Amino acid sequence: MKKIVLIGLYIITCLSCQSQEKINLEKVDFAESYKQILKNVKFQTDAREIVTTLPIAYTKNVSQYRFGNISFANSKENSIKSSTVGLLINNTKERLTKGIKIEVEDTSISNALLAYLKLQNKALKVLSRVPGKNNEGKVLGNAAYSWTLKDKTIVLVQYYEYTNNKPNISSVLYMVDNQVIAPEVQQTVVSRIIKTFTP
Repeated sequence: MKKIVLIGLYIITCLSCQSQEKINLEKVDFAESYKQILKNVKFQTDAREIVTTLPIAYTKNVSQYRFGNISFANSKENSIKSSTVGLLINNTKERLTKGIKIEVEDTSISNALLAYLKLQNKALKVLSRVPGKNNEGKVLGNAAYSWTLKDKTIVLVQYYEYTNNKPNISSVLYMVDNQVIAPEVQQTVVSRIIKTFTP
C-alpha cells in the first residue's frame, strides 16, 4: 500500500513540475499553432506588427517563457512599457506561426540575451553598433545584430535609453522563418527587419 501511495505522489510531483516548466521560445516549432504556444496565458492580437507587417498574437505574461537559458520576468503593472512575448502569423486567413517577437524591458535580461546569442550562434553580423556618448555623456540610440541560421534568422535590437534619469537597455528579439513574405511589399520579412535596423 505504501508503494502505491509513493508512486502516486511521485507521478503528481512529476506532472506538477512539467506544468511549471517554461516554454523555450528558442525551440518553438513554427508548424505549431500560435494558440497552442499561448494556451496558458491571456493574449491579444494585432492585425499588423509595425516592423514585420505580419499579424501578431502577444502576451504580457512573459514569466511562462524563456529563450534558451534566459528566463523572462513580467513588467510591473504600472510600467509605461511592458515586456511581451509574441507569435508572428503569416496572414489572417491561414494563421500559421512564422516567427516570434520578444520585447524585454530590463537591462540585465537584455545583456544576458545578447551574451547567450553570441555564445550559441557564431555567425554574428553587426547591423548597427552601440551608439557613442552624446554631449551630455549619455548613450542614446540602438544597436542591432543578426544571426542567419539554417531556416530562420534572429535579429536582436538593443535600445539604449534613460528611464527616471537611469540608463536602461531594452531589447526586441525577432526570430523569423527565412521564407515568409511581408504582405504588400513582396519582400521577405527577414530582409525587411534587417533593412529597418541597418543605418
